[in-house]
Amino acid sequence: MWSVRNSGAAEADLSAVFQQMGVKPEHHVRFGEEALVAPKDNNVIVQKISSDCLAVHLGFLQVGHRYNIRVHLPHDMWPGGQLMGLPPEDDCNSRFFNPNCRLLSISQYEDGGWNLIVEYFAHKEKLMKEDLILLASDENHNINFKLTFHARVLGRGKGTPLLRNGIHSVGVELEDEGETSDWQGFE
Repeated sequence: MWSVRNSGAAEADLSAVFQQMGVKPEHHVRFGEEALVAPKDNNVIVQKISSDCLAVHLGFLQVGHRYNIRVHLPHDMWPGGQLMGLPPEDDCNSRFFNPNCRLLSISQYEDGGWNLIVEYFAHKEKLMKEDLILLASDENHNINFKLTFHARVLGRGKGTPLLRNGIHSVGVELEDEGETSDWQGFE
């Protein structure tokens, strides 16, 4: 068992060691000016991967939750031309359909950027990556434009994440416990 009998003597010895080293002991935590930097923003991050592909980083989400996500695509990340939405259904729509990530609405800002509202379902824990294919037209032809959404999904009981700006939880889908349930049923 530890006991502190002569804490004053120990403190004096420690103070003497600091003085020999030429260091004045401080009893308070002090932060330099770099700690006074403004906190980083909490916005959805959009990163250009190639001329026809963007990565959208969502941060932390919670498993089993459905989210509406507002994504702003600045005009400098857009290859130009008109963003028309989803590819037509007759163009092998099964290839573009993603049940966990779907476009709800699209509009253009005056500065040429685009505002997308996407519904995103966090259906599994750990890292999730979902693609959304949009159709865009340039001067000569139509092109497929890919948005890849990245999220780290927390499991049940792992806490509630702080959602980034533009992300709103719109519902929870509880999964059936199935065979893992302890319930014995009615007798």
